[in-house]
Order: sequence, then structure tokens, then C-alpha cells
Amino acid sequence: MLKEHNFKIEKGVSEFMDVEKVKSQLDWNLRFEDEFKGGRGYTFVIDVSFNKAMLSLYRFTPYGSKSEVLEQQPPEEMMNKALQEQGANEKQDGFYYIDKTLRKWLEDNIL
Repeated sequence: MLKEHNFKIEKGVSEFMDVEKVKSQLDWNLRFEDEFKGGRGYTFVIDVSFNKAMLSLYRFTPYGSKSEVLEQQPPEEMMNKALQEQGANEKQDGFYYIDKTLRKWLEDNIL
């Protein structure tokens, strides 16, 4: 039997996201090629799947990674601009880096 979870949303994240813990382990400059080199922490990424770009919290450890879509999302134009700067679009599944505009949006709205 599955247990039903009630989520409390505060500043766009679930109660299961410890904002202070994320802040203390946040790596704004993580490069995907470095994620399994012994470090652990968090970063934010654009997660594109099924033709939809979503801003996500990306948790990485030496043994794996996990992406969790944020409840609150920035304007679509912001994410499309960041994707275009990387030669991508919302039709190309994958993880992409955020830009300075998205970082500012995260600092103002999530953290």
C-alpha cells in the first residue's frame, strides 16, 4: 500500500527540500563531466524531457545523481534563452546549465 504524502509548498519548493542545506552545499559552477569525481552537493539545471524545459534542483554524489523539478518555475522565455545560448531547445532531452538570469531568478524566488 502506498502512503499518501501531503506537500507543503514554501517559496516554490516542497517541504522535503531543506533550503539551508541546499545553500550550504550549492555549487553554481558544477560541470557535468566533474560530477562523479568524489564531490557531493547541489546545483540547478534545466531539465528537458518530453518537449518541456523545467528548472530542477540537481543533487549529485560520488555514486549517482537525482533531478527534482521545482514547483515554482521561471518564465518560459528565460529558460528558452539559456537553452539557445547552449545550442539547444526544448525538443532536445537532457540536462543543461542555467545562465546568470536564471541564477538571479533562483536567488530572488527560491533561495
